[in-house]
Amino acid sequence: MRFKRIAAVFAVMVTALLCACSAPVGSTESFSSTDAQSGMLAVHFIDVGQGDSEFIELPGGETMLIDGGEREYGETVCSYISSLGYSEITYLVATHPHSDHIGGLPQVLAEFDVENVYMPNVSSSSAIYGEFLDRVEAEGCMVTQAAASVGVIDENGLCAEFLAPVEDEYSELNNYSAVLKLTYGSTSFLFMGDAEELSEQQITADVSANVIKVGHHGSDTSSSQQFVQRVSPQYAVFEVGKDNSYGHPSAEAVGRWQNAGAQILRTDLLGNIVITSDGEGLTVNTSQNAETPAETSSQAQTSAETTSAAQQSAEYSYILNTSSKKIHLPDCSYAANMSEKNKEFTSKSVEQLESEGYTPCKNCMADYDEGHH
Repeated sequence: MRFKRIAAVFAVMVTALLCACSAPVGSTESFSSTDAQSGMLAVHFIDVGQGDSEFIELPGGETMLIDGGEREYGETVCSYISSLGYSEITYLVATHPHSDHIGGLPQVLAEFDVENVYMPNVSSSSAIYGEFLDRVEAEGCMVTQAAASVGVIDENGLCAEFLAPVEDEYSELNNYSAVLKLTYGSTSFLFMGDAEELSEQQITADVSANVIKVGHHGSDTSSSQQFVQRVSPQYAVFEVGKDNSYGHPSAEAVGRWQNAGAQILRTDLLGNIVITSDGEGLTVNTSQNAETPAETSSQAQTSAETTSAAQQSAEYSYILNTSSKKIHLPDCSYAANMSEKNKEFTSKSVEQLESEGYTPCKNCMADYDEGHH
């Protein structure tokens, strides 16, 4: 019966939406038309643990939600959006049927007026996916298949278009992920869902972007070297749960994005992450408390420059892994991936640390090793 419901949803799919087309960041005040005309785009990477959810305030007052985390994070997502003053969602994108992406969406559909739903043409036998489809039908949302070259918005310097999935059938559900590129003026954002290396290779469109929501939570199945070089972002956002059992993100994936010049932003370390664009430049704000969206206001937010300074302060020279007894430079990819419980900051000299049983990391301190040993 569930597969009949899936077919029914896509039978009424409107494919004519091939090209249809802010409240202050973190504000808890109601949205107003004055705010809508402020010309700002705000992308909120909501901390939903080991899952994905991105809420986007578009410059003209419309909104977009990409995924909603696991079912238990439905209330978190709804509260966050409500705290920004919204009661409607113009575009909802369900990247693919995995529960850590769509689990919270039934509650979103129940609490908000959702106009348009985009999702790939793939089925799942899971109960949460069936619940999601039932809610989409019950709410009477306009449904459009998410696939390469399907446009969502194209007006006034704002464009949103799907770059994947490219093919109709895959053996791995992650590769059905709806990959969306959002461009505003000279700035751009790329949302990868859980797309893996195969999907990355198949995308022929321009994937260069200032900001990327890294695919599959930074798993080693994604973020291939060639793809990382094609994107070459300023910021790479990893949506991961603290101390998750999957080991996400992988040190290798983090390292590839860092080596490409990207600043790493992780929800498990920073909480909610908000990146705003005026069409020319970007501003990054973070909140350490993802459970209270109201605290993503100016009182709780820190600029990207301040965050970076705090993480790489002159008060310390090295980051130690107290478990492996390794010495890392502050910008080392392995340090970025280190568990907080094993992390220690120090301004001691390498010689002193070596006398205490520590050894330099061969990844970030190879030059030191060669010159001193």
